[in-house]
Amino acid sequence: MNKTIGLLLVVYSLLLAGLSYLVHHLAPGAARPTLIAGWIGGALCLVWGVRALAGRGGKALPLLTLIPVCFVLLPQTFMSWSGGSAGLQAGRTVAAVTTLLLALSLGMLVRIAWSGMLFDLPAGGLTKDAGARGETTGKRAA
Repeated sequence: MNKTIGLLLVVYSLLLAGLSYLVHHLAPGAARPTLIAGWIGGALCLVWGVRALAGRGGKALPLLTLIPVCFVLLPQTFMSWSGGSAGLQAGRTVAAVTTLLLALSLGMLVRIAWSGMLFDLPAGGLTKDAGARGETTGKRAA
């Protein structure tokens, strides 16, 4: 992982912890799993982001953290949109913030999973075109 993704992980971890606390503050009973997943996932992502900024980070640990966070946020998002919250205005705010958390989590998951992949390769992969150049000399083949 590079330093850009490390910085994104640090910012994401702070957003995840802060917004999950906001959701819990708006709907204390219904949003307890969001709070727990947000704080634990935020703390772990902060550690992985700092490790990536230090140059020692891999992709496996952040992915193994983000997958459960997404699995916790997905049913919470559906329950908040289905009207599980008490107040009408607070319920819509909780639903919007939970949806934002899920979208951010899925975006980070995809960003980390596809970091470092090359999409501009020729159809044959990395192999040289043997007909255009000779194998050892680099001159055109006859």
